Amino acid sequence: MKLVVAALAGLVGSAVGAGMGIDEPLAIVVKLPAVGGAPLSKHVEPVSSAVAPSSSLYVAPASTSEHVAPTSTSEYVAPTSEYVAPTPSPAPATTTPPIISSSSSSLSSSAPAPSSGTGDIPDGQGNTFAVPAGAVRFPWNYNNADKVVPITPQSSNGGWAMSPNQQCMPNSWCPYACAPGYYSAQWDPAALLYNGVGSMNGGLYADASGKLTKPYPSKPFCSPGMFNAAIKNTLGQSVSACQTVYPGNEAMIIPSVASAGGSVDLNVVPHTYWLGTSSQFYVNLAGSTGDQCIWGNADKPVGNWAPFIFGGGQGADGNTYISVQYNLLYTAAGFKTTDTYNVKIQCESGQCNFPTGGQCQCAQGVCSVDNGCTVTLTGDAKASFVIY
Repeated sequence: MKLVVAALAGLVGSAVGAGMGIDEPLAIVVKLPAVGGAPLSKHVEPVSSAVAPSSSLYVAPASTSEHVAPTSTSEYVAPTSEYVAPTPSPAPATTTPPIISSSSSSLSSSAPAPSSGTGDIPDGQGNTFAVPAGAVRFPWNYNNADKVVPITPQSSNGGWAMSPNQQCMPNSWCPYACAPGYYSAQWDPAALLYNGVGSMNGGLYADASGKLTKPYPSKPFCSPGMFNAAIKNTLGQSVSACQTVYPGNEAMIIPSVASAGGSVDLNVVPHTYWLGTSSQFYVNLAGSTGDQCIWGNADKPVGNWAPFIFGGGQGADGNTYISVQYNLLYTAAGFKTTDTYNVKIQCESGQCNFPTGGQCQCAQGVCSVDNGCTVTLTGDAKASFVIY
């Protein structure tokens, strides 16, 4: 049975999906506010009516401790067993946020670059990716103009945004991944349910002969997201944020890697994205790379058991909601939140609406709001997830 857990801190509720195969992972779904304040199904809307006095200034929380390297039990080791579906986490409570403003910016990109592809489905571009018998070949190579990113191309999935042991087969939908800051603009137009029929129908459709078709011919393969949130990594090691594939099998396999002392844009989707859902990222330990963007299993703090979960997406009200929380599965598996780095959301420019207290952070094992916190970005505001 597939469980669906809504995880945008202070923003979302939960839902339960339909059954799926053993190789298909837990669904993580985030639903944003509907127009006029009317909530979506099982959505808990954030309280944002309170405004702090105009004289209040946001002061970034100071770090008083050094990052504690994980113990030997937290080292990355490739999983050797099938995943076990975890227990869903409860939706966090809402808070009354004050408004915070900032005039500085440190996001890694000032503006999204448009795709320069032709819009036609390519023929493989000379790639040498795996193509199991009967499977449909992945149509792109590395560094393509469409900003499509191959996922584990030497495994059975052959580059598609699917689990390594899955294939794109005739008469099926085959999702693909996009570069950091971009989202897949192709999915099944008939998929109208968050869970159940159609919820895995992202990407391109392969007909009975294996010919790929583009459901929205006039749209690009990858479209720029909101480009208003990024990871700013102050550590001396890289950190990977692993986005879930949705619509798709919802595995956390799309990488955005912040290098040591560097930044990376996150794919924060607009409200026009599929059914108004938003993006979910499982953020691994320091020292991680894109290779750790896998489902994993409970004996290693990787992927579904990563220490942090970030969320982001635009609501129908035009505001963008971003969140951070500790991953309850990380602690449930016996790992300690005090053994990992700290994260704070920092307003970089424009008007950012923070929870009561004027901060949103998870540091030294405790979040500033129980179960995590959400920050609202209004207008052209930008913010960073600062890892320290």
